[in-house]
Amino acid sequence: MRKLLWFILIGLVAVSMVVIAAAQTTAQVSDEVKELQEAVGYKWQPAELDKWNIDTLSYKKDPPYTIALSTNHMGVTWMDIYVAEMKEEIEMYGDDIAKFIHVDAGGDIPTQIANIEDLISRKVDAIIIDPASPTALVPVVEKAFDAGIVTIVNKSGIATTKYTAFQNNDEVQFGQSGAQWLVEELGGKGIVLSLRGIPGYGVEIERWSGGQSVFKKYPDIKVFAEYAYWSYDKAKEVSKALIAAHPEFDGIWSEGGQMSRAFVDALVEAGLNPADYPHASEDDNGYCKQVLKYGINSCATGKPVWLSRLAVRSALDALRGVYIEKYVMVPSPFYGPDEIAEIVNPEVSDLSWLTTTLSDEKINEMFK
Repeated sequence: MRKLLWFILIGLVAVSMVVIAAAQTTAQVSDEVKELQEAVGYKWQPAELDKWNIDTLSYKKDPPYTIALSTNHMGVTWMDIYVAEMKEEIEMYGDDIAKFIHVDAGGDIPTQIANIEDLISRKVDAIIIDPASPTALVPVVEKAFDAGIVTIVNKSGIATTKYTAFQNNDEVQFGQSGAQWLVEELGGKGIVLSLRGIPGYGVEIERWSGGQSVFKKYPDIKVFAEYAYWSYDKAKEVSKALIAAHPEFDGIWSEGGQMSRAFVDALVEAGLNPADYPHASEDDNGYCKQVLKYGINSCATGKPVWLSRLAVRSALDALRGVYIEKYVMVPSPFYGPDEIAEIVNPEVSDLSWLTTTLSDEKINEMFK
């Protein structure tokens, strides 16, 4: 499985290195996407955007470089692995990268804005930004871009195209995939309990919009949702409350694997059988272990944690004056019930995520 992930990653990067005559190909979006963008509230798939950034000569400079990472919230183990993947990628460039700076906002938008302002004033060579809000972060992202800093927006949406490059998985498709699977398992009717992520965060907005675009087609599906902030502890509390308020529920739709682990534990503590409830979730290794342990009918959609590696590679290519893909959106991998048994890793910590390219030894060392 890890070899396959590496092949996918290498293929994506290889595409970004190819210089073709049609470098100014314009991306188009379908009517369905346009409708979804209205639901999301911003252009999560921008139209009329040049596929290739061929203006990178303005960034070209000799190494060594200072690379900075501005994250929104380090509250889930996915983020720990994301940063570890980035650091491992940076090490591959040796002395070309002299300094790596990581500042986290703790989920606070003003703090992240201040963090990025500080990085701009320090004149770092590149900033990789995981925006806490797709709208509130726009001015400071554009400020970094206008300052001539390589500005890479990675892993969450932003309502501007003033960046050097953008990379993410399709979060709307993430939400749709799990929702469509769940309504089919429920025969198009029933009560669904839902765990949401962090309010106002692009990933949450897009996953929720994707899920709702499916659920709204089924008038006999009723969804009751609460924010659980992608936190196990918060999700445990919220899950108990949802179960108590809606004891006749039929299925679960969750925006995160750690939250699903908490929901399963809440079910067990309530004396309920997790196998009785179809569960659409994410590729958290611990949750996938629960699926096998309890015989849960489940699907798992993934967010590739190696997106951080793409950010580093694009930043370095831009600093070398190489053409890069301006906009990259990869599919969110989807695993049905039969596939979960194949992707789960029983030898690795529950806190791991199945799209990582880190070694088992590295993961277990991180979460021992």
